[in-house]
Amino acid sequence: MMTTGAALMTAAATLLGGATTSLPKGFLLWEGRSSGWDIWEVSDRASTPLMLDACHDSYWSKRGGVEKGRVAARTVYRQQEIEIGGEQVAIYQDESGARAAMDAMRAELKRCASRGDGIERISYYSKPLALGDEAVRAGARYWEGGLRQVAVRRGAAIMVYTETAWPTPSLPMGEFKTLLKDAREMSRKVCWLPEAQCQNT
Repeated sequence: MMTTGAALMTAAATLLGGATTSLPKGFLLWEGRSSGWDIWEVSDRASTPLMLDACHDSYWSKRGGVEKGRVAARTVYRQQEIEIGGEQVAIYQDESGARAAMDAMRAELKRCASRGDGIERISYYSKPLALGDEAVRAGARYWEGGLRQVAVRRGAAIMVYTETAWPTPSLPMGEFKTLLKDAREMSRKVCWLPEAQCQNT
């Protein structure tokens, strides 16, 4: 009998070489956690921008483009009243493409760290994170609430986790406990996919 890991690797082996451009069904951790949410969306659009979008001009505006070299992605978005959450895995053609996407993300976190006035004001805080090949943790505060987010790169893959929160500007690790649990698990699991091109599994 084929193990779960072997089955996923077999399914993923055709990800780039075949006609499909989607990750294996059920690969994301949140795909089976739909119970209790008013809105539950799962998208396989490779063109969906990364959810850690500090300038709010791509994912959150629904009008941004995608980074060069993206070949596949899956995004889970959930919402209940004002509480939202998200899980996203994006695969790039090679590691350099994923690195470039992370560099762009960090540049936006700096460029849009503080913008707007009054009810339009948005503040982003970010710090590096020791996870995967490179990672960042970020917190956002705005008039209606805030977000905590974690982005991790492993080889040619980027994973993003998002939850509603009112983050402390110093971003203590304890506040990210829930997101980090899933980010750590996915940073290992993504290496089952040959396309992730992990150097060490």
